[in-house]
Amino acid sequence: MGLFGSDDEEKKDGDGGSADGSETEDQIFGPTIKILVKKATNLKNVLKFGTIDPYAEVTFENYTKKTEVKDDTKNPEWNEELVFPRANTDHVKVQVKIFHKESLGKDKLIAHGTGSISGYTKSDWHDVDIKLIDAKQKATEGIVSLGVGGGGQKGQDADEEEG
Repeated sequence: MGLFGSDDEEKKDGDGGSADGSETEDQIFGPTIKILVKKATNLKNVLKFGTIDPYAEVTFENYTKKTEVKDDTKNPEWNEELVFPRANTDHVKVQVKIFHKESLGKDKLIAHGTGSISGYTKSDWHDVDIKLIDAKQKATEGIVSLGVGGGGQKGQDADEEEG
């Protein structure tokens, strides 16, 4: 049985579904925003021994999603696209927290930051770099790099698409 009915139902191109009969993201979730979590640089090692195993936790509106854990690095590269429902078209803030994945116990907050993602359009990707502060609210050299948009290619600006 299909997600929205029986296997006998078939969507045709032009009736709101995709050409292969599957539902589009907007039909399933409503309007969405895509946030590409590219990388973080210059993360502080919060461990006394060993190297951090960071992951990113991204919050947009009331939704939170996580990236995969990257082992033994202060400069993780995730390149993970996270899709969020977008109820409030005026909402322009995204919060990112970087944690160290503990093998036992609670994960440790490495750094966090909030950035503006205003000015994106559904068909364009925009790069956003967010400066990070540590758990004690002190500035760090850490930066998390995101791509924000909805169409085109991941992390590619509209100017690059035309050329």
